Amino acid sequence: MPNNRRLPRTIRNVDPSMIPGFIGESRYASLGAKVPTVPALEQPPAPKHFPCPSIPIDTDLHFELIMFFFTIVSSALQFIHLYRSVWWTPNSHAHQAIKFYLIDENLLSFLFVLLSRRLMYLLGNKVIDILIPPRYQCMANLIYRVFLAIALFVLLGICTFFVVQNNVFMNMFYLCYPISVYFVLFGFKIIPFFELANWDTETLPPLHACTTIANDIRQEVEKLKGNFNSRLKQILFSSVLNAYYSGFVPCCFAQNYVHYDVYWAAQHTVFIFLSCFVAYCCHMLHPRYCDILHRSALHLGNWDKMETRNMLLVNNKWNEETLWPHGVLVRYGKDVYRAQGECNSSEPGSTTYSRFYALFKNPSSTLKYLLLFHAFLVTWQLYLLFFTTYWHNIASLSFMLFLIIIYCTKF
Repeated sequence: MPNNRRLPRTIRNVDPSMIPGFIGESRYASLGAKVPTVPALEQPPAPKHFPCPSIPIDTDLHFELIMFFFTIVSSALQFIHLYRSVWWTPNSHAHQAIKFYLIDENLLSFLFVLLSRRLMYLLGNKVIDILIPPRYQCMANLIYRVFLAIALFVLLGICTFFVVQNNVFMNMFYLCYPISVYFVLFGFKIIPFFELANWDTETLPPLHACTTIANDIRQEVEKLKGNFNSRLKQILFSSVLNAYYSGFVPCCFAQNYVHYDVYWAAQHTVFIFLSCFVAYCCHMLHPRYCDILHRSALHLGNWDKMETRNMLLVNNKWNEETLWPHGVLVRYGKDVYRAQGECNSSEPGSTTYSRFYALFKNPSSTLKYLLLFHAFLVTWQLYLLFFTTYWHNIASLSFMLFLIIIYCTKF
C-alpha cells in the first residue's frame, strides 16, 4: 500500500464500489471513470394468490339455531347434574329422574329469553327481508332491533324480579354481572348484543384489494386487524356468556340442602365454554376469511432486524411510500432491517405488523391450531366417557361430543 499504510480490517474485504466518500472516489475509481452509483430499486413482483377452495359456510340463522339448541340442552343437562334423583331404588320416594319441584321456573324463563335473543333477532330480520320492500328494510330493521331490545330487557327485568323474590337479594348480581362486562367491551351499542360479526358500522366488510401502493396496503391491514380483533372479542364474550348462564348460573341458584358433584358440574361448565369457543371460531374464522387475511399479509411483508448494523454500508432509507423488494437492506432510525416476503410495505420495528404477518403468512396456521384443539378436546371427552359409569355423566359427555364432531367435519 502507498506510504506503507494498511486499510482497516472492516474495509479490506469490501468491494470498492461499496466504499462511499473520498476513499471510493480517489483510490479505487479508475482514471476518467465515473463514481460508482447504487442501482435503483426494482418494483417487486406482486404476490401470487392461490384460489381458496369452495367450502360451504353456515348461514347466521342456521348457526344461531344450532347454538340455541346446544345452550338450552346444556343448561338442561346442568340441571340434571344438580337435581337428579335415585328413582330406580326400591325405597326411593321420587318417581321421576329429576326433582322438577326444586327448579325455579322464573330462572328457566330468564335463561330461555337471554339465550334465544340472537335467534329471535335473525328470524325477525328474515321476515322483514321477505315482507318489506328493499328500500324500507333498513328502517324496518332498526325499528325491530329497538323494539326487540326493549322487549327483552323488560322480560329479563320481570324474570329477575321474581327470581329475587325466591332467593337472596345478592343472587341478583349473578344474573346482572355479565352486563357490566358487556358495557366495558362494547360500550352502549345494541348491535353486538344481537349480531356476531357485522356489528361495527364504521368498519367495512373484510375485503382484500391487490395493490402496489404501500399506504393503501397498510390501511387495509389496519382495517383487517380491527375486524379480526372485534371477531375475537365477540368469540370470547359469547363463549363465556353461554357457559356462564348455561352452566354457572344454575349452580348459583341451587338450594343449600342440595348435594351434587361439584367436580362434574364445574367440568360441564368448562366443556360448554370450550365447545362454544370451537363453534364460534369455526363460524367466524372460516377458511375464506383466513384467506383474506393471508393475502393481505403477503402484500404487507415483514422486516428482519440486522444485528451487525455498524459493519453494513446501507444507502437506502425507509420511505413509507415505497414498496420494497425481497432482501433489500434499509436504514430506519439507527437500525438496519432486511425485507422479508415477496414484497414489503410494512413499517420496520412495528410489532403490530410483525404479529399480523407472523400469524397470517401461512393460511393454514389458524386452522391447524384449531384442529389440534379439536383433537385434544375430543380425546379428553372420549377418555372421560370411557371411564364414567353414571347415566347423567354419559348423557352430558355424549351431547358435548355431538357438537364438537359436527364442527370438526367442517374443516
